[in-house]
Amino acid sequence: MLGVYWNNVIDDGHGGTYLMDTKKSWNLPKLPSAVNVDVYLLKGMSIDVIGSHNYYELGKRIDKDTTVSGQFFSFKTHFKYSFGYILEQQWFDPFTFAGVGYTGREAIDPQSMFGLSFGAGFNLMIGGGLGIQVRGSGNIGVLSKDSNYGHAHFGLIYKVPDLDKKKSNHFTKRKYQWGFKRPRYRKPSSRRM
Repeated sequence: MLGVYWNNVIDDGHGGTYLMDTKKSWNLPKLPSAVNVDVYLLKGMSIDVIGSHNYYELGKRIDKDTTVSGQFFSFKTHFKYSFGYILEQQWFDPFTFAGVGYTGREAIDPQSMFGLSFGAGFNLMIGGGLGIQVRGSGNIGVLSKDSNYGHAHFGLIYKVPDLDKKKSNHFTKRKYQWGFKRPRYRKPSSRRM
């Protein structure tokens, strides 16, 4: 599955206190700036890789400071489980994920962060392999707890058809019974004495 997203970073240093403060705490670019590849394994399990770019604007709360700005980018790999497999339908597919990643931020010290990422979301399929995905994640710095931030994604996805399914050869289908008839004779059985 492939995806293109808008991504919103909440990195104000206040936890969830100003989660809905769109003017001061949200860092949301005008254009989609995140891409995703999700490779299916089996029974609802997949490996999910997502890369994002953003920009911290001057005047927004960045780690409790409104006088800083700079580029943001992240690259994360997750193990993902989709509950659509249990529900035996794919039009509404909730999922959870957890993994590791790298984040680079010009506005915050330390600028480089290796951390853990975990979250949840859902796919809403429209048709023809196209759908909408919404996901949110918490990101925890391994070396510094002050590096924690929230990250949300919203965008379009496309489920690539299963290319591994082999097309059946018309000349070997069971409808051509003459090629699958059982022999009328019996093979002599070998008897032991």
